[in-house]
Amino acid sequence: MNYRLYICLIVTLSTFISLMFPQAQRNLPVMRIGMVLDGYWERNEEYLLLFRSEILELTRGEFEVLFPEDKLILADWTEASVKAAIDKLLSDPQVDLILTMGIIASHDVASRGDLPKPVIAPFILDAELMGFPQKDGTSQVKNFCYVNIPDRIIRNVQAFLDVVKFEKLAYLINYHYLEAVPELNTRGKNLLKTIGIDLQVVGVDENIDKAISELSPDVEAVLLGPLTNLSRKEFVRFAEELIKRKLPSFSGFDVSDVQQGILACTVTDLFPKVARRVALNVQRVLLGEEPGSIPVNIVIGEKLTINDATARAIGVYPNWGVITEAVLINEERVEVERKLDLGSAVREAIDVNLDLAAKEKFVVAGVQNIEEARSKLLPQLSLSGTGLVIDEDRAEASFGSQAERSLSGSLTATQVIFSEPAWANFDIQKSFQKTRELDFEQLRLDIALAASISYLNVLRAKTFERIEKENLRRTRANLELARVRESVGTAGPAEVYRWESELALNRKSVILANANRNIAEIELNRLLHRPLEEPFITLEVDIREQILFTSEEEFIKYTENKQYWAVFRDFMVGEGFAVSPELAALDAAIKAQERILRSASSSFWLPTLAIQGEYSNIFSKGGAGSKSNLDLSSPFQLPELDDTSWSIGLALTFPLFKGGEKAAVRTKAQKELERLYFQREALEEKIEQRIRSAFHLTGASHSSIEQAQKAAEAANKSLSVVQEAYAQGAISILHLLDAQNVAFNTDQAAANAVYDFLIVLMEAERATGRFEFFMSNEERQMLIERMKAFFKKLGISLDEQ
Repeated sequence: MNYRLYICLIVTLSTFISLMFPQAQRNLPVMRIGMVLDGYWERNEEYLLLFRSEILELTRGEFEVLFPEDKLILADWTEASVKAAIDKLLSDPQVDLILTMGIIASHDVASRGDLPKPVIAPFILDAELMGFPQKDGTSQVKNFCYVNIPDRIIRNVQAFLDVVKFEKLAYLINYHYLEAVPELNTRGKNLLKTIGIDLQVVGVDENIDKAISELSPDVEAVLLGPLTNLSRKEFVRFAEELIKRKLPSFSGFDVSDVQQGILACTVTDLFPKVARRVALNVQRVLLGEEPGSIPVNIVIGEKLTINDATARAIGVYPNWGVITEAVLINEERVEVERKLDLGSAVREAIDVNLDLAAKEKFVVAGVQNIEEARSKLLPQLSLSGTGLVIDEDRAEASFGSQAERSLSGSLTATQVIFSEPAWANFDIQKSFQKTRELDFEQLRLDIALAASISYLNVLRAKTFERIEKENLRRTRANLELARVRESVGTAGPAEVYRWESELALNRKSVILANANRNIAEIELNRLLHRPLEEPFITLEVDIREQILFTSEEEFIKYTENKQYWAVFRDFMVGEGFAVSPELAALDAAIKAQERILRSASSSFWLPTLAIQGEYSNIFSKGGAGSKSNLDLSSPFQLPELDDTSWSIGLALTFPLFKGGEKAAVRTKAQKELERLYFQREALEEKIEQRIRSAFHLTGASHSSIEQAQKAAEAANKSLSVVQEAYAQGAISILHLLDAQNVAFNTDQAAANAVYDFLIVLMEAERATGRFEFFMSNEERQMLIERMKAFFKKLGISLDEQ
């Protein structure tokens, strides 16, 4: 187990100190502890070592505690052998204190009444179930104390019912315990009847076959008590047999049982905590305290552990309320290779985002508007062909100039020599294209900001889920404290019910926090054009992460100097104006509008000049009129035309009057330009406001991180103090509830402070029109140099800071 190394270190350290300082050891009071074990168990040595090391560690420097080998008695699992061992140690003058290291031995001493020497019983099933003496939280029996987990059986069954519903339950336990404590059967049945459970108690010997065969056919679930007589191999076979029979199982003994195939367990680190409590009790007894007045109840934190492989094998699927609080082992996991940090998430969004891809196509298409405008300035060629049929009498009357049937073609070439509207359109389309490109850059920055915020919201949601789970864990621990307080009479059942209500509310909050994390992950996947529920692993962001702080690392240090921070904001406003894609896009639109105005003004006096040439030919003709019908002997004979013709000419066009259209177009262009000038001025103000506001928030949120973390640290320290006072009965439940709520709220505030800072930092970068993700190291260094030069103009040297 995990604490074996710890035990070995403690024992080694104790031995080392004994060897190095023998004189000091000889001057300490010597106390000899005897132990009684019920019988042989594979793990006896492991737990003996644990208990001895805890006692030695706690009493070092006060007592020389010895564990003589001849005072360790191993019984044979019978009541008689255990009784004889206890009698021997009670009468042995060389034994100062006895530990009954088994259920049979603990039951024996509990039934003896007052004892001649101190006896501590660490191992009992349930004080009520075994009939142990208890009054006001102590045994009230001279020289006798024990360690009890209140309502252990009932709470185990209730936790089991949360995992799977049943009415008929089998309780399996080492059959030697049933022989020694026969009342376990009747008391157990009566106890569970109070919660509507029909119980069958089955003793288990060294072979599981008999116990399995004795299980009632109507048993729906199995609760395991201590099966200390089973070998590990036989225990594993037992777990496999229960799985084969599709029987849900629950261990009330040790979480290692779940690791070997049992479905569930709520016990965590039982033995180390019991060993520590026993060591404290030994110390108190050795210091002179009466064992019968030492509190017997102990709080063992409950943590539900579920073997997911077993759950799948038997077809049990606990609800969300259970899963949110449980630790799952052997969980069916899909290996997640996809890992995201803040920078990679932003870059992936830029590469694959659908909105950005659509905008990119729009920009590419816009290039063709320029080519279309350019084409009006280049030579134009047109080819035409005509097939014509006319009526016969008209053809005959044409004297051969127009045949009844003809096929002709022509080639026309035109070149604009000068056209102000064509040149203006070419210039305007180039400016409009620049606007489209800058609009694309704006969207690119917006997507980067959205991806940054979305990624940070995933981290925030994960952190909130962790905080909610931690708060749930605290509530469960406080519920355990309330149960102990109830058992010793310092609190009533209402206090337990209040914590149970709080536990249910906390579970609800954990479920909601889990849903919020899933929603945040879905939003990020949408931005990254991934399957919406595709899993990924996030790399946590530290506020000093390199991707966030390069040039910013230089900047943030000036937030604590009011003067420098004001100058820095002025510098960033200038930087924002210089690189803002919004301003640049508006400048491009203004340039286009200025060209439109010049063209409108030129239309009053500039003509359009073009040259045009044409070549045509009649390829075939037939019917009437295909040949000349003139008398060739006539003195008035006209020259006969061939089938080919051509022409070339220069055309100058100038519209003299268009009904006032020219003046209207010019006035409209002038007003549109004035509108854009006002719009640019307003945009400058908005950009400046956004930059200054963003950096004010950045400075404030950066400073608030430390304060929020201090508040959370203080609140958690306060909670520990209040929780301890509550456990001792010094304060009421209201004080603890208030302290826990304050700790919870400050934990959330501390997490919020970090993520709020990171988000406003991203918004500040967006306001200035650049992100660290897209800047090279050279560009970052140039930015720092410009900042230093800006400060230097104002007589401030940053190099000296």
